[in-house]
Amino acid sequence: MKFFAVSAALFLAATTAASYSSSPWNNTLSTSPSSATAAPNTSSTHQSGGKEYVVIFDSAHPEPPHVADVLSRIDLSSNHSDVRYTFNNSAFRGFVANMKSHCIAALNNMSDVAAVEESVSIASTSPMKSRVQSSRRTTASTRNSAPWGLQRISTAATVSGDPDTMDYTYSYDSSALGAGADIYVVDSGINTAHAVFGGRASMGFSFERDSSDGDGHGTHVSGTAAGTTFGVASGANIIGVKVLGSDGSGSSSATLAGMDWVIQHHDARKTQPGFVGSVMSMSWALQSTSSSVDQAIAAAVQAGLHVSVAAGNQGSDACLNSPSSSGGTSGPAITVGSIGIGDAISPFSNTGSCVDVYAPGEDILSAWIGSPQTINVLSGTSMACPHVTGLIAYLMVQNASLAASPAAMKSFITATALRGVVSGGTIQGDRHLLANNGIKGQNTGGILGTSVNVAATPTSTLANYTAVVVGRDVGHRQQTRKRGFLDLGKLASAAASLFGDGKKAE
Repeated sequence: MKFFAVSAALFLAATTAASYSSSPWNNTLSTSPSSATAAPNTSSTHQSGGKEYVVIFDSAHPEPPHVADVLSRIDLSSNHSDVRYTFNNSAFRGFVANMKSHCIAALNNMSDVAAVEESVSIASTSPMKSRVQSSRRTTASTRNSAPWGLQRISTAATVSGDPDTMDYTYSYDSSALGAGADIYVVDSGINTAHAVFGGRASMGFSFERDSSDGDGHGTHVSGTAAGTTFGVASGANIIGVKVLGSDGSGSSSATLAGMDWVIQHHDARKTQPGFVGSVMSMSWALQSTSSSVDQAIAAAVQAGLHVSVAAGNQGSDACLNSPSSSGGTSGPAITVGSIGIGDAISPFSNTGSCVDVYAPGEDILSAWIGSPQTINVLSGTSMACPHVTGLIAYLMVQNASLAASPAAMKSFITATALRGVVSGGTIQGDRHLLANNGIKGQNTGGILGTSVNVAATPTSTLANYTAVVVGRDVGHRQQTRKRGFLDLGKLASAAASLFGDGKKAE
């Protein structure tokens, strides 16, 4: 789980935004300098400097303004050195700029401006009856040698065993597994060369010139959402939207810029053959609620994007932080809390009426950075969120009505969730729902499929796995990192997911 904390802006004047300007599978990176790199407008009477602020316009205003119009009112323009980002997508408009109190006062008095907030930094951290009918086969397909989280979301039976193994079975009723769906992972980037992505992962946006994942968080999240071995929707397209640096930090302004890019890219993709739908996955949190972030999420959903967010790791009320405050009964996003293998709510997980469903978030095995074969085990609501992200992509391919309506998808996921399973104390209003893909058979794990080359994989319990538990920024992220960097060896097929010799990472 990534966490936001109030701080000064993190961007230098030389920072540039990088984006892939064409399809998700284009490997050519184009960089477009942010306005911060443009030559200053020396004729402006604007007082340069000040803190970085995010400004979002009121989309419900009878005459929503253009960015240039509002900037001109405070004697700024898009090429001024103090203007960091401008947002001109189909869902919301606004800008980010360094401004002093005279500008802030002027903006707060404008009736067509909805939010003026100081930029914050980020760091990695009643059910409705569905009106959509789902046509399901009587016999489910299975994938053996899966992590425990995949079995938990595809069975009504309890799951037990060692969560650090691959002794579990993933059941599903659509072999497409999200093929054609676009998953935008708004995080620290993606190790696109990792074997589990099979060429389906690409980088789409980066708030800095370096588009690689130097932190690992985004790669891990992506693996759970759509990795061949570890992922729920292992046929989906995965597009990285980098808003966090190698130290796991960034800013809300960069996040809004990333969301702006996603909405524009989603709009462009809708006109392309084979498009199914888009889901935006966000595993981070603010220290408090943010009107600008919440409004951007609502606008994205209005534009047709499905949004899955982590509940947060403070063991508190999910309604007290953005973006989790945009879920549950409070908003259109799907907010995901964390459970362990015994179905108990994780001690760190936020709860309450803003949580839609729970999903596996403890001891989650997924892809990592460093090579195409490294993996890692992490815990946090960040790990629970991509289970539901993948579930959304999986369901979009099966049902066009769900794909076309984020509201119907949210209703469907809560309606098909397991009840009476999740245990543990919660904030009032929590419905204790466990995400499920609709396959509720009594699965039993621990038996390896015949497609696995046992001779090439010494043990199914990862006996060679050497782990070091690292507490990293626990107050914010509350992630347990078991850094065991295993060698995946050769991935001969989608089911081949057992490992060779492990080595200690640190």
